[in-house]
Amino acid sequence: MRRLLPQLVLRVLAAGLLTVVLAAGWVLWDTANAARRDAQTTAALVSDAIAARPSFEGLAFGGVAPTPVFRDWQQFPAWSLIAPGICVELGPRDQPIQRRCGPYVAAATPPEWFVWLAEHLGLVPEPVAVPVRTRYVSDAYVTAIADPGVIVTRAWARTGDLMRVAVGMAIGGALLTGLLMIRLLAPFRLLLHGIERLQRGDFAARLPRLRVAEFDRLSTAVNDTAAALQEAQAMRTELTRRLFTMQESERRALARELHDEFGQCLTATRAMAAAIAQSGETTAQDGARIAEITGQMMDSLRAELSRLRPPDLDDLGLRPALERLVADWRTRVPGVRFGLELTGAFDTVPDELALSLYRIAQECVTNAIRHGAPTQVALRIEVGDDITLTASDDGSPRHAGAIGDGYGLLGIRERADALGGSFELAPFEGGMRALARLPV
Repeated sequence: MRRLLPQLVLRVLAAGLLTVVLAAGWVLWDTANAARRDAQTTAALVSDAIAARPSFEGLAFGGVAPTPVFRDWQQFPAWSLIAPGICVELGPRDQPIQRRCGPYVAAATPPEWFVWLAEHLGLVPEPVAVPVRTRYVSDAYVTAIADPGVIVTRAWARTGDLMRVAVGMAIGGALLTGLLMIRLLAPFRLLLHGIERLQRGDFAARLPRLRVAEFDRLSTAVNDTAAALQEAQAMRTELTRRLFTMQESERRALARELHDEFGQCLTATRAMAAAIAQSGETTAQDGARIAEITGQMMDSLRAELSRLRPPDLDDLGLRPALERLVADWRTRVPGVRFGLELTGAFDTVPDELALSLYRIAQECVTNAIRHGAPTQVALRIEVGDDITLTASDDGSPRHAGAIGDGYGLLGIRERADALGGSFELAPFEGGMRALARLPV
């Protein structure tokens, strides 16, 4: 993708060079037009001057002429009659042509490419012939011819000076425009930086007021957008926190109901089944089977109650609950090596934060076992100025897409955001690593 400033400088330079080309074309046209006017004016002036002479017969310049010639032709004031760069040929059609040229200032010889261009552009005008009206000679003409060398040299001198000055001005103007635009477009970097911070989720940053009205309006719009997003994020965080609070309250109530109602029913059923099994009747075998099934149901109920509301978290605290979590996984999946490292003052963690931390650790370990097929899982939690939870495994890489691809990981992200923290999951040393940071 092209950058704005180089494009602007190049376009200004291109516009300046195009102006140079147009100006050079105008200079060439004006030079050719001036040469054409000079030829016409010179032919008319010389013709009128000769027609006004009363005596014109005599010796020609360079010898004796058998026919009438213009005796005083060489005495004409060429500076007042013949324009610079114009040559005049004079004489009757049946007599040798006499030629005289006007003065011109010597200049540098133009390059060959310019001479070629002048020839193809028709820079040198055609000769202009004007008859001389006298009573002595009826077939005499004044022919004004533009000297190609003088005309092309004059055009090169005018065009060369213009091109040197104009090209220098075009380059200088482009560079000056670039320097001015660097200063003028400096607020763009500030605006872009503010937008990038919004993309990263930093809605607390604000842009300063800018001097240029248009940029100041953009800055105000970015600040207003950031304020609206910050407010929306705060509302979303609060709603998410309330949602998780209500969810945990419902889980606690459901766990209590299951324990008090369903658990007691299962206990009573198991006791009755044991009594039937010990009665010695024909139904004793059926009672034993009922007791066995009831025991399995009670084990499943305890597992679900533990998922709904970990009893160790309420009774013993966060550290024992995490140790019990890892111990349960070691029992359930003996082929995987589980590691647990806990550092810091876990007793100082508030109850709501402790529950969220437990849920995040529970989901990280579950995600590793369910999707990665690892041989070892390491869980490390450090409590300090903030809480850092790291869950790493050597399973296959997964979740290359967004976090929202899985409901469990999405729940972790929402919990972390609701608490003002962060969560990320990425490949790490041949496996995966989940990293959560929560403020205390």
